[in-house]
Amino acid sequence: MAFVTLAFVPSPSFAQDAGVPCDEPPYRGPLEVTPASGAGGVTIDAYVKVLYGEGTLGPELDPESLIELRHCGDLGPFECETAGERVPGRAQIVGDRWVFFVPDGELLANAQYGGIARGAEGDLPFSFRTGTTRDLRAPTLGNVGSPATARVDRPCEGGRGFRVDVRFDGATDDGPQGSIEYLLYLTRGATVDAPELRARVRSLATSETTMAFVLSDAEAVAPVCFVVHAVDGLGNVDSDGEPVCFEPVQGTYFEACSVSAPGATNRAANGVGGFALGVAAVVLARRRRGARRA
Repeated sequence: MAFVTLAFVPSPSFAQDAGVPCDEPPYRGPLEVTPASGAGGVTIDAYVKVLYGEGTLGPELDPESLIELRHCGDLGPFECETAGERVPGRAQIVGDRWVFFVPDGELLANAQYGGIARGAEGDLPFSFRTGTTRDLRAPTLGNVGSPATARVDRPCEGGRGFRVDVRFDGATDDGPQGSIEYLLYLTRGATVDAPELRARVRSLATSETTMAFVLSDAEAVAPVCFVVHAVDGLGNVDSDGEPVCFEPVQGTYFEACSVSAPGATNRAANGVGGFALGVAAVVLARRRRGARRA
């Protein structure tokens, strides 16, 4: 299978990872892996992606040395990480935060896999178990409720602002719940010229999920609109959501259609789509190959 070039997803505009002091350098190691470690029912057309600390990857690194995926067979997951049968495939660094590993073929059904992602400051072992299905559709995200705002200090940036809490029910999907990411984009605001990624979370919850971001005082002087997208483990995007708009200072809510910038939702969805563009081609190539075999 030819390995296609994966499109780069820009790093979030919120540079500081949660809980990291303002002057702390980014952790130069893997932070999380998809499929989520310990996940079950992973689709057999899945690939592995690993998120690293901001700005820690570069072209001088060999992606093949950063990630391994192994079939466990009769081994336990902890043994499998280094002793299992290595899965052939291709690894690629995407941007400065992501490593993707795409197997040469589909994973075995009902099989245990383990692996390890390596970094300059530490390694991240992971394991998951496949099911029997392929990923055939994008996740489905329900309605996003009106946000709540609160006055907060901004210790890293200075000054004060407004914390915005957004709650919604977790998306449903035909892949594992733990592989779904939620991306929140600002689509309208006093300083917004193009959709801005302001929050990103992964949640195992199928009930309520919470996202939060902070607006500066300068950003809060005008109505703000945002949209939330759900992205599954293969990069399929739920892009049907309507922007939610609100007044950060007054807390007055109004109809999104009267204030949304034309095409704002589509531009935000296209930004997320960059995340999946190359991967979708890989999945499509696999399905076509499978159809020919059938």
